[in-house]
Amino acid sequence: MVEKIVKKVKSLPPMPESVTRVRQICNDPEGTIKELVPIVKQDPMFTADILKAANSPLYGFSRQITSVDQAVALFGMGTIQGFAISYAVRQSFPIDLSPYGTSHAHLMEVSSLQNSLTLQWGRNQVQTHQAEMMTLSLLMELGKVVASIVLAEAGKTEAFKKAVEKAETAEEVDTVEKEFLGITSEWIAALMFKHWQFSDAMIEMMRHLMTPDEAPEELRKHTQILYVVKEAIPFLHPLCEPCVQSAYEAADRFGLSAETLHDTIEKIRP
Repeated sequence: MVEKIVKKVKSLPPMPESVTRVRQICNDPEGTIKELVPIVKQDPMFTADILKAANSPLYGFSRQITSVDQAVALFGMGTIQGFAISYAVRQSFPIDLSPYGTSHAHLMEVSSLQNSLTLQWGRNQVQTHQAEMMTLSLLMELGKVVASIVLAEAGKTEAFKKAVEKAETAEEVDTVEKEFLGITSEWIAALMFKHWQFSDAMIEMMRHLMTPDEAPEELRKHTQILYVVKEAIPFLHPLCEPCVQSAYEAADRFGLSAETLHDTIEKIRP
């Protein structure tokens, strides 16, 4: 199955030119929000998505956001880059997550929750690679898209669905993925990022997402933050009580702020 996954990843279409330009600006130390805004404005549907997100109670911005300029400034380059990549994936091929017993809408909801928690709780706990971490917070579940395609082509949709419906935590889902696919969806996402020539920092954070202590030292805290976010908001049961408790314990273990994590989770609960 791993060989099939690698082949499927290599067949994915390249990112469109507009996303490539967004990435260039975001990855340029001299890149600015002012340069980013005109690219975002080129696609009215993408612009509408960003404004809708900015005015969602999930992000808790204190005023109504009426312009793309405001939204881009509030979200920051990393989140906008994540939105752009996610939008491009949705436009490039149909997304069917039926092996996970869920939908594309659920993927977007979970990704937004993960991004919101990272933005409001995690971003200010690191000084470097903030943009990459914020981008990644919107793409952590992307490997499940390719996993679903491969499972469907192998005729394993129903068997996988039956097995994964018993899983609650991110670790339990990983166990089922390894059984059926040979690797986890986090590793599949890392392969996708490598295929699209994302930064080494993003690839390493994604690769070590569920084993943050093994991440390179300069990226370990970033990966720990994303691990805590994924613990609190696993794909199938976001913000379930056992998951949230596990996230508090992980934050405390890593020396991250468990108190502000609690406050932020209470703010973003539906």
